[in-house]
Amino acid sequence: MILKVQLSYDRNPETALQKAHQQWRNNIFKNILMTELITPQQFDAAGEFVQPQELYEHVRISPDPQQHIEWLHKDIELGFDELILHNVNREQQQFIEVFGEKVIPALV
Repeated sequence: MILKVQLSYDRNPETALQKAHQQWRNNIFKNILMTELITPQQFDAAGEFVQPQELYEHVRISPDPQQHIEWLHKDIELGFDELILHNVNREQQQFIEVFGEKVIPALV
């Protein structure tokens, strides 16, 4: 089994949340709504109703590499063979550096 993990990592917890909200807020909607939205303007309008705190139910948001390790260990314990890590914010350089140095080695 393969699991795609939506996460937002940033060294600053407020930034991790804010950037997840900026980039990923429209992806929390159910399919019934997503199939009705046609234009970028409609997606933007729907996204205006999403509060940043709502993303915690849909995205793993944390500045703590150890927290991410714990979440990912639970996924492995559930039987997932492969984890695809998707950092939903745009701070990819620090994500790659921190997860490459601290998170991935702790999972192997």
